[in-house]
Amino acid sequence: MEARIVAASKLKFASIQAGKFRRYHSASALGKLFNPKTLGPNLRDAGRAVAGVAGALKILRSFKPDVVFLKGGYVCVPVGLAARILRIPYVIHESDVSPGMANRMLGRWAEKIAVAFPAKSYHDFPADKLIYTGSPARRGMDEDITREQALEKLELDPKLPVLLVMGGSSGAAQINDAIVQALPELLTVCQVIHVTGEREHERVMFELRRQGELPHRERYHSYGFLMAEYVHALVAADVVITRAGANTINDLATLKKPTVLIPNYEMAGHQVENAKVLSRAGAARVLDGSKLRTAVLVGEVKYLLTDREEQGRLSAAISQFAKPDAAVELAQVILDAGRVGESTEQEPNEGDAE
Repeated sequence: MEARIVAASKLKFASIQAGKFRRYHSASALGKLFNPKTLGPNLRDAGRAVAGVAGALKILRSFKPDVVFLKGGYVCVPVGLAARILRIPYVIHESDVSPGMANRMLGRWAEKIAVAFPAKSYHDFPADKLIYTGSPARRGMDEDITREQALEKLELDPKLPVLLVMGGSSGAAQINDAIVQALPELLTVCQVIHVTGEREHERVMFELRRQGELPHRERYHSYGFLMAEYVHALVAADVVITRAGANTINDLATLKKPTVLIPNYEMAGHQVENAKVLSRAGAARVLDGSKLRTAVLVGEVKYLLTDREEQGRLSAAISQFAKPDAAVELAQVILDAGRVGESTEQEPNEGDAE
């Protein structure tokens, strides 16, 4: 996917090998390290990581960058280690409140660590390296789309409120199942844009067919994934239900959307921590995805759709997490780190004539 995106932007692209470290919940550190389910794949990927460092060293020596930018994930580890070996400064951007293993490891040597949420929310990085830049908005978020245009684009009824439900690009089975069960009640009060996720779409459609005839079926609009219409769906929505992924939260904050976050407390720890930050700030209502009940979900939606004061309060609170100039601020952090690298290279060694 990255290769296609970069190629479309007409930028140079080079790939390396990388390996991830798999962990299952266990009572001890040794249990995690020597779990039979993960030991073989981890040993195999350790070799890939070593090869990745060698590949990254070759690429960096060829590119000769002044600074390296790392976004997180296991593929960044070989690049970060290679930059460290070559004394090239690097900047990390962490989107989630709870950073992954890669960023936690590389953070100790980073020149700066840009973060998506206020710096006080982070406890796994050196405080003197943190810079609150926010997350750059995705392409299209700055388009001046009116709600009327969005409704027309998606063929929605302007007389009915709109509920947007998203579970990420892969979908969220818990949210999808709850929405399918709730549709007979929800469609009596609103229109539903349901982004099921590509992997989940066929299953969701099958479950709907099993339920039989759906009252007000014309008010239900399902998509496996949204690309060009994504921003239109956000603009059209009166209320949004979604997981607590950092990029989605950034979009919701940018457009000031009243939101119900439903992280899976049993699986996605980073989403749980993201949701806690918004909940403490009164910027979103939060439900536990692992204990999600249809009646509770329907109650939340009906409450938010009818309580304009609560909608306004949530909109104002979540907008505080938006950083319209995030891309510019992040670029400046990267440029500054590159200048630090240049000045370090130009410093005379001891004994050199001045």
